[in-house]
Amino acid sequence: MLEKMMNLHILLYSMAAMGALGAIGMLATHLTYRRMIKKTSHLSNLKEKWLNLWKSRDRLLHRMNRLVWYPALLCTAMLAAALYFNTTLDMKEGLPLTYVYVGAAVPVILLLLRQALDFSYKEELVMSTLADYVEQMRTWVEEIPAAQKADPILQEEVVDKITASIRQTAASGSHFSKMLTPEEEEIMREIIREFMV
Repeated sequence: MLEKMMNLHILLYSMAAMGALGAIGMLATHLTYRRMIKKTSHLSNLKEKWLNLWKSRDRLLHRMNRLVWYPALLCTAMLAAALYFNTTLDMKEGLPLTYVYVGAAVPVILLLLRQALDFSYKEELVMSTLADYVEQMRTWVEEIPAAQKADPILQEEVVDKITASIRQTAASGSHFSKMLTPEEEEIMREIIREFMV
């Protein structure tokens, strides 16, 4: 069984298939991100736009990383298995160098393709959307007359609204997902109150 598998070069073709699968998956993920950016450019709600961009960006970056590392590790494991089977079966002709070339080339090509298709540099788009949202919230707070700002009930409503939107962002699984503890929420409320004064 192992000898037939080695004679048919099944491991070699499997390594090449892993490389092709990783490359096609990364191209599809890159195109998905570009399509998502076009779709969110039509949104007028800045908060929704920022949440969609941030959450989708993180999810797609994790997918890109998986499409690099899983095929690369499987390819390396198949190369190691081919070397082990070759020594176990004591094949006279030895292992063809094609196995080594494919086993080394697939991880390198996947890493280079990952760098070429990287969309984390588009973070400025996400951050500019966040900056627009913060600016919109700042102008909303500044539009409240000074007499009303002194009203503690209205001030608490404003703090609650801003805190609720930050809590939604944290619950969405973004980089801010660790900001859900009550102590940190109280600190955040104090900062917002100081900002409003």
